[in-house]
Amino acid sequence: MSYRPVTLLRAALFGSIVLCFMYAAVRVQLPNWWRQHGGGIPYVFFWIMLWMNFIPRRDCVLIICVACVVLTCCLEVMQLYEGPNWLYEFRRTTLGAGWLGSGFDVWDIPPYFIGGALGWYTGNVLLRPESPQ
Repeated sequence: MSYRPVTLLRAALFGSIVLCFMYAAVRVQLPNWWRQHGGGIPYVFFWIMLWMNFIPRRDCVLIICVACVVLTCCLEVMQLYEGPNWLYEFRRTTLGAGWLGSGFDVWDIPPYFIGGALGWYTGNVLLRPESPQ
């Protein structure tokens, strides 16, 4: 593998981090649905780009995307279980709410699929075979 796809994947990972911070910065100005649920798009996209940097193979793009979407949906469903007090307290913090969520909402799931589709498309574009010159 040449350095080009690896460099592009690192740039996409950096871009996904910037996208997450940008969403957090403008979140209060967004329409209600986007403010409440839109964060799932950059969240899933970030995890996909992170794993693609660890496994930069085109044949793994779909597997990585499906795994990230499924695990994120599982995290969402796990919010139905409040768990022990320490877990409840952790979810009330900014870090805990950002990482594990603060409560189940079925409308959080569609943005996970959108983020997964964007990650799949980005991964396929960045890891496409190089044309012979």
